[in-house]
Amino acid sequence: MASNSNASSGSVSRSRTFGTPQMVCYHNELAPLRVVRHPGPNMGKRFYGCPRWPRTCGFIQWLDECNDNRDLQYQLLEKECIISELQHENDILKVEVGNLKKKLSQKQDVVHELSIEYTERSLLMDEMFAKRRITYVLLFSWVFFAVCF
Repeated sequence: MASNSNASSGSVSRSRTFGTPQMVCYHNELAPLRVVRHPGPNMGKRFYGCPRWPRTCGFIQWLDECNDNRDLQYQLLEKECIISELQHENDILKVEVGNLKKKLSQKQDVVHELSIEYTERSLLMDEMFAKRRITYVLLFSWVFFAVCF
């Protein structure tokens, strides 16, 4: 069991017992803290192992590697929180963009209606000026004929 130093770890629970984190193995059971008793380079080294040893799920986590794992798990949790917050902000912005598109469409409709109204009024004014010009031309011609005759 001591030679399995490269095995991956399970999860770290948030509760602590006497300053050391509690680990959960792949069976989702609390892994006890053990000490290597076989002679060799790992003798005396502490590790978390599956509570079903010797019929184990293969879970082993050296105690000195736990801090690294906890740091990585904390960083991963932070990143997941940031991603979640950004997704929430993105959803809010999508709703705002939808609302702004509706308002833009309404404003474009109003501008189109005003453009049509302006064109109609412009044509009416041109027609009125044409009638006035004709009236002035006729009046001027009558005055001219009256003066000349």
